[in-house]
Amino acid sequence: MKSKVVRRYSTALFESADSLGILKEVESDISLILHSIHSVRNLKLFFKSPVINRDKKIKVVKELYGNKVNKLTLNYLYLLIKKTRENMIEEILNDFLDLKDLKEGIVNAEIKSAVKLSDDTLNALKKKIDEYTNLNSRLFTKIDKNLIGGFTVKIDDTVLDASIKRQLEMLKQKFLKAGN
Repeated sequence: MKSKVVRRYSTALFESADSLGILKEVESDISLILHSIHSVRNLKLFFKSPVINRDKKIKVVKELYGNKVNKLTLNYLYLLIKKTRENMIEEILNDFLDLKDLKEGIVNAEIKSAVKLSDDTLNALKKKIDEYTNLNSRLFTKIDKNLIGGFTVKIDDTVLDASIKRQLEMLKQKFLKAGN
């Protein structure tokens, strides 16, 4: 669950970018920043470190992103550092992307299955998820060896469980209730 602080900061950037008509540009900036945070472990540690002072962090951010991102994005990063929120940068930027997706009517759905699903199955699942959410779904698939068969779908905080493992658990509960 997202904290109020994360949502407040991500909303501020989202609304600013949207009102200036530079949402796509800021989204691109955020993707660049998140990619660098994910690829360079020391950068993630750098942002989370309470030992490194603000001036040093601002200087590094300016060197890394000064010529690569929009002025709004750069000033926003400075603001996060000045308000000592840089330790939440990854969560805030990811939430910004969630807000953008929501505005565009896109929902992320994580599908876990015991085996790789065929394209036809994924297309059918996408169609069902789109109908269920009334949004356009973006599917992310994972193989979960703990599943015997079937699949689970996670959309935000909702999990739809169509796995054989879950069906066996439900059957077991019915037998236990019938035995009492």
